[in-house]
Amino acid sequence: VSLSVPAQWLERVSQALVQSEAAWEWQIVPADTPNATIALVNNADGVLVAQEPLVLAVPFNHSWNYANLAEAQAIVANGHPLAKAMPWSAMLPTQRPLLIDGYQPDDPEYPLWDQWSLVGQPGYETAVADLAAILQPALAPQPVIKLAAVGDVNLDRSLGNAINEGHIDYPFLNFAPYLQAADLAVGNLETSLGDVGEPQPKNYTFQSPPAAAQTLGRAGFDVVSMANNHAMDYGPESLLQGIGLLNEQGVAVIGAGANDAAARAPFITEAGGLKVAFLGYVQVPVEVTSHFDTASWTATADAPGLAWAVPAQITEDVTAVRPQVDLVVVILHSGYEYVIPPSQEQLDAAHAAIDAGADIVIGHHAHILQGVEFYKDGVIVYGLGNFAFNIDGEPNTVLLNVWLDADGVRQLEFIPAIIQFGGQPRLATPDEGAVILQQIYDRSRAFPMP
Repeated sequence: VSLSVPAQWLERVSQALVQSEAAWEWQIVPADTPNATIALVNNADGVLVAQEPLVLAVPFNHSWNYANLAEAQAIVANGHPLAKAMPWSAMLPTQRPLLIDGYQPDDPEYPLWDQWSLVGQPGYETAVADLAAILQPALAPQPVIKLAAVGDVNLDRSLGNAINEGHIDYPFLNFAPYLQAADLAVGNLETSLGDVGEPQPKNYTFQSPPAAAQTLGRAGFDVVSMANNHAMDYGPESLLQGIGLLNEQGVAVIGAGANDAAARAPFITEAGGLKVAFLGYVQVPVEVTSHFDTASWTATADAPGLAWAVPAQITEDVTAVRPQVDLVVVILHSGYEYVIPPSQEQLDAAHAAIDAGADIVIGHHAHILQGVEFYKDGVIVYGLGNFAFNIDGEPNTVLLNVWLDADGVRQLEFIPAIIQFGGQPRLATPDEGAVILQQIYDRSRAFPMP
């Protein structure tokens, strides 16, 4: 039976047929071969064997976000100088898909699909059915997972008062559905957590109530980093208490622990058929007025503390875990407060992580949004700013969605938000959101686009 196959499917179809035990003798011919017995055809009536979302990809930092289905179909049919129609799996992280009728490619209601079907000559219906049974699993799209990430979370002050008054879900009330909808959700816990210990000699000390661990677990967080300059505000006893309380709620902690090995240890989990490792690090300057040095909290072989962002150690940790997993996510707390450009220490640590094999680095500490760098084979989101935090400063923030497959980052999405008085984030209005997104795009232009 002659089978015409387009070039992009040739390798996978050939491998599937070699591994099959079908009763037919298949002869693969080029897609333009006339009178082939069976043809694998794009968007044609036949027996469906492969499909995935068809996206209209635009540059990451372009302001165009939406198209309706009619507009999208016209672009697919006629082409467009900016929006490129392609299968979702072919999209690069430097691109962004237009929302079609408001839907992302992984939404069940997404209306635009790239479909491949088998069309056979009359009398070969059995051969088509047998071939479909072979090709449907072989041509299935690779697994994709969605990671939701936010910046600094501090559940002391007003948000801590709300929790103590019994309003456990208040801090993330507007964003719990987004966190829970993701396969994995991660944030930076910018506070100690518990009810033990004494405040340390520094400018600001935070301690969120013990019930804040329940707040994070119920909101949907799977992982939090405590590698930051507030995790030990009430000393090592409070750090260890907080880790225990979070673990009881099913929230893993990275970047801090009972000793150096625990602080630098990856958290490894599986989601959507992919194994993911998380690592967390901190590198911040000495406080100007109190002269407190967060590096003094670095964990040692026999003392609790944090994982300091030494590039050589990041390289060692990422290199060690990379063969064990499909994806590596590094959380980095670094830079200068309220300064848009990343510090040299930020750059060095983030680049070391990607050079060693991390797929994405997600950062914070500046308390403002910073840019995105597409560096070698990875992505660095330098600063997500504050998220749930009663603090003076710019209220603009985002929730970051990252779609990942076995090859790394496929797509980024920033959901704009505003931190309200008291620290609770809410969704931004369309006008507010446009400003927030433009901030990120403008700040990302400082980095060369591959």
